[in-house]
Amino acid sequence: MDYKIVEQEGFQVVGVKKVFSFQAGQNLVEIPKFWEEVWSDGTMERLEGIRNGKVPRYMGICSVSEEQAPKQEMDYWIAVEHDGEPLAGMGKWEVPSLQWAVFQSVGALPDAIQQTWQKIYADWLPTSGYEHASGPEIEVYGPGDNRADDYECEVWIPVTKK
Repeated sequence: MDYKIVEQEGFQVVGVKKVFSFQAGQNLVEIPKFWEEVWSDGTMERLEGIRNGKVPRYMGICSVSEEQAPKQEMDYWIAVEHDGEPLAGMGKWEVPSLQWAVFQSVGALPDAIQQTWQKIYADWLPTSGYEHASGPEIEVYGPGDNRADDYECEVWIPVTKK
């Protein structure tokens, strides 16, 4: 699997958040529905209008707190980098400074990115010489038709050397 290791300063995101269960893959079904909701209700247009950071597009951010882990729950943000206050109905969150393994995913969503996640955990992480660090996981979505076979996005995993 091709990847690059990147040091990224912390940054603030603004967006909308929901809590999802990852028991029996529920998140794989429910998160795509959350994206559809955000696109259809005008939230994404509002987010696009306030993006002002270095991360070029919008993000899906997965974060599991110590309290959520035993319940197999996670926070999932749909957000943009924004240095400022959130819009009405949105929240803000600080992504910490971390070292990231960045993977490119190519193909129609949600299948392509779900396959990328599977390969990272099943193939790359066990043999890479890196381990998952404490911190969120980020999906960075690029421009274009996300249902196209050549659509490109990235998965960022926080890592440390073993």
